[in-house]
Amino acid sequence: MANAAKVSKKKTTAKRAVKKKTTAKKKVAKKTATKKKAVKKKVTKKPVKKTTAKKKVAKKKTTAKRKPAAKSTAAAKKKAAAAKKKAAAAKKKAAAAKKAAAAKKKAAAAAAKAKMRDRVAATSAALAAAKAEAAAMKKRQGLLVKMAERKAVAIAKFEESWTKKEMAKIEKALKPAKRRKAKKK
Repeated sequence: MANAAKVSKKKTTAKRAVKKKTTAKKKVAKKTATKKKAVKKKVTKKPVKKTTAKKKVAKKKTTAKRKPAAKSTAAAKKKAAAAKKKAAAAKKKAAAAKKAAAAKKKAAAAAAKAKMRDRVAATSAALAAAKAEAAAMKKRQGLLVKMAERKAVAIAKFEESWTKKEMAKIEKALKPAKRRKAKKK
């Protein structure tokens, strides 16, 4: 197969050289239409030398290309391995970023939950304080009502006793003076 490849490459370079000759001849023919025959012969010899030089260069290129082909496959393998490593690193980095984002989200949710718990606790404490205050007010109101009732009873008692005393004084003042003196003796 390697020989067949060499042969086919030689044929292609030869064909190319032939094509170039024909194009070179046409160009020369156009230029030499006004010149003499001796000039035509000189011009035709030069392109032939150029084509042979080109053949040699083409052969060198093909042989030179074969050796780097083995090198290029190794380089390609290295590049592929490096690309795989880069892809794996990128994948790991993306997974780590995703994990970090999930952890951040979880922490934020926990913080929000704790904040809500604190709010609920504060509200329940305020509600308990308000309930205690309401109970105290109710108790105070009950005591004030009882006090008002006792006050009314005490005032009624005092008023009654006071009126009796005052009535006794009035009756005493109305009695004649002699009787009072007689009773005193």
